[in-house]
Amino acid sequence: MIVTICGAYQNAGDHLIGDRARALLRTFVDSDIVTVDRRAITEAHYELFNKARAVILCGGPAYQREIYPKVYPIERERVGAPIVPLGLGWKSATSKAPETFKFTPQALDFIRSIHDRAELSSARDPLTVEVLEKNGIDNALMTGCPVWYDLNYLDVPYRFNGEPKTIVYSMPAVMQPGTWEFLLWLTKRFPKARRIVSFHHGVIPATDKKGRQKAAQFLRFSAAAMLRGWRISSLASSLPKLEALYGAADLHVGYRVHAHLFCLSRRISSILINEDSRGVGQAKALGARNLVVGGGDIEPFQTEIEEHFKTRGEGIERSVGTMRDTFPTMQRFLKTL
Repeated sequence: MIVTICGAYQNAGDHLIGDRARALLRTFVDSDIVTVDRRAITEAHYELFNKARAVILCGGPAYQREIYPKVYPIERERVGAPIVPLGLGWKSATSKAPETFKFTPQALDFIRSIHDRAELSSARDPLTVEVLEKNGIDNALMTGCPVWYDLNYLDVPYRFNGEPKTIVYSMPAVMQPGTWEFLLWLTKRFPKARRIVSFHHGVIPATDKKGRQKAAQFLRFSAAAMLRGWRISSLASSLPKLEALYGAADLHVGYRVHAHLFCLSRRISSILINEDSRGVGQAKALGARNLVVGGGDIEPFQTEIEEHFKTRGEGIERSVGTMRDTFPTMQRFLKTL
């Protein structure tokens, strides 16, 4: 039996991470999997943890300054089974370098202690590996994110689509300079396509003050987009909606890392714009161009789309090849469990 500790709530992409992680574990390690909500760990769970062959930390950008106790409030000294990260990543602003990042002393003690007891851990990109190495941890493998691996598509080749009929534009978590201008350009560039704007946290991401402020911006954006022929898709908390939307797309363009990775895993063309280190790390891992949000200049994004069509998807094919070539590393990690 394996226990996975996950944190999938409003963000549809987090549900995808957990689903793909469990598929890998079920196929290559153990079919008996129990999932525990990282925010709802109770006294009773420690008995469960100690019956498991491993306790797997699943999720996205968990390597934050306070990974313990803020992200994973698990008392490691009470757990006899190995506590092992699977596909965790580092999160920071695009302006921050890995060598300058520091965990709190309490968090660093947590990270070092779980790595001391694990043969290997799984990191989702080279920047994460670098952050861990800077903090004295040398047994993390760059396996890619679990979302890289749709087990039904591992051997399926990428095929370029020169005339996309359905385009999805994924919105950033926080409105960015140039987001609207880029939508206008996409509208003109693909006038005959079915065009959809997606919100991974929903159009109304939360009901607190910050959430209401985002919702006001997103609602105004959505209304204006609809007037220009775009449909709106709210994916909050729904893996089935995410899979249905992107699975039917011919091209994804936008800010959501896991929309991008889902599409690549299904061999669908995708171009990612990076809000923070999550996207930057994936660009580096996949050998893709690092398109970072700037002051509103959308020219680099336009150029990347035109280059995609000019080269018949060379960048996508390269990323898909990297995913395929990295899968044995993921399997190597899974064997240690």
